[in-house]
Formats: sequence, structure tokens, C-alpha cells
Amino acid sequence: MSHPHPHPHPPPGGMSGHPPPQIPINPELLSLLDSIPHQDVPFALQSIPIPTPPNVPPQTGIVVTCQEHKSSLCEECGVDFNALNYMHQFLRTAPPEAIPPPPNVQPPPQRAEMIKNLKEQGNTAFKSQQFPAAIQAYSKSADMALSRPPWELSALSRDETAIALCNRSAAFAFVNAWANALADAEAVVILKRPWTKGHFRKARALVGLERFEDAKQALIDGLQYEPNDKELNNFLSEIEEKLRQAESNDL
Repeated sequence: MSHPHPHPHPPPGGMSGHPPPQIPINPELLSLLDSIPHQDVPFALQSIPIPTPPNVPPQTGIVVTCQEHKSSLCEECGVDFNALNYMHQFLRTAPPEAIPPPPNVQPPPQRAEMIKNLKEQGNTAFKSQQFPAAIQAYSKSADMALSRPPWELSALSRDETAIALCNRSAAFAFVNAWANALADAEAVVILKRPWTKGHFRKARALVGLERFEDAKQALIDGLQYEPNDKELNNFLSEIEEKLRQAESNDL
């Protein structure tokens, strides 16, 4: 409600209207940073269109690229600005409260709880053979894991994403969506190569696609990490039997 009086109102949100005070740089720290060997990399700033919904006006963003080829990832120039551009885009669109914490501070537990709850929702739907609902819950769990701020521990996001995709691969297999199951399983293997469950899911999807030799190789790859894994060894025996039967039928 407006009210007439001559004194000015302070800026909202407790802001004073003055620029924040500048923190003086420690000369010793500055000297240490200057002593680190580095190489100047020529770069250029490029304006690119940003995808927006149909009812939103077109927008552009700035990315860092190599100076010669105008590419954010350039093998010829030996530069990769993708991580820098991702960090800039994240901070540009992040809400004001998304402030990087000090080092060695554990991330807030709320996101981990939400990721876990979505995974458990998927597990409940999976056990009830409601596979589309399970796929949806696992997808949300993976999306939330992948949207962790870039300053949080990458291993945390990697593990959460691998579990969600591994479960989603199993759900895709039960609805015979073998290509989707294979794509998820291959992503799991990339994220957590020593985890045998990813190799098993990959082999399962390849069998669904009737690529038995590739499935056999996927299991052999997994057995490099756990030679005595019962699940992998039993599945390998099944596939080898299928291959023997196929050979005898061809004779």
C-alpha cells in the first residue's frame, strides 16, 4: 500500500544500494599465483542463441571459443572451454541463493534425499510391474543428480546418476525397449566402469537385440573387475550355450 511522504525508501531485500566492499588481495597469495607456470591462450567471445520456450523472446548468450576456429573445443588449438562455458551458464541462470560454499563443506542433504526418494518410487513401481511409472521416476532421479551445481563433488553426481540409469535400463528391458536399455547401460559403464551391474545390463540389452557376440564381450569386460561374479558368469554360460546352438543349427 502506497503512502505519501518525502523520505526515500531503501532498496528491497536489505540492500544498501552501495556496491559491496572490495576484499583486499593478500600480496603473498597474489605473488604465489603469479609464480605458477601458465600459458596465455588466445580466445574469442561468441554470441550464440539460447533455446527458449515458444512464447519467450529469442535470447543470446556469450561463450568462450578459440580465436582462430571459433570453437569451444578445438583439438588444433589444444583448448577446451566447455567446462568454463558450463560454469558461466550455470551461474548466469542460477538463483541468487546458489552461492558456492567454502571448500570442504558437505552439500545440503535435501537434494540427495529427493534423489533417493525418486529412486525408491521407481523401485516400488518396478516391483509392481508398473514399468512406465518406474522409468519416469528413475528419469527424474537421474535429472536431479545431473543438475547438481558444478562445484559439488563430481563423484556424488556420478554415483547417483549411474544407479538411476542402471535401474532405468532394467525397466526399459522389461518393456522390450532394448535400444533405450542399451543406451542407459553404456552410460552406466562409462560412469562406473568397475561396477559389474552396468556390464550385466549392457549384456542383457544386447541379448534383447540378438547381438550375442557383443553381449558375450560385455560380460567378459565386466569379469575383468570381478572374475568370480556369479551373475555375470551364469549369464555368460547362457550366452555361450546360445552361440553353440546357433553354430550347430548352421551346420
